[in-house]
Amino acid sequence: MPTRLLPAFSPSNAESENIVNRLESAATVKRGVERQAKLKNACQGFEAIFLNTILQEMRKSLTDDGILPTSSAMRTWRQLFDNQLAESLASRQEMGVAKMLYQQLREMEGDKNFR
Repeated sequence: MPTRLLPAFSPSNAESENIVNRLESAATVKRGVERQAKLKNACQGFEAIFLNTILQEMRKSLTDDGILPTSSAMRTWRQLFDNQLAESLASRQEMGVAKMLYQQLREMEGDKNFR
């Protein structure tokens, strides 16, 4: 014969609706936070591409007057280096391009309270 250690829980309709509303609200907040994180990552990626383009244009202005001739391997290495440097600079968020873009996109969405 089973015995109950805990009292039975049967919420009223109002309590049930309150619980459902809170769960829906929590899910909405979670989706909003995930969307903000994706938007921040996209803006940071844009800043990395922007910085990489700047670095490539700066490289074009340099002359190849070095001791060793520039090989295709050296050009590939420089391109990889510039890519990594651009990503590193973008992750530090010192340029501010990603932050400004993020703010603009958030305002376009209608979230005027973002700062």
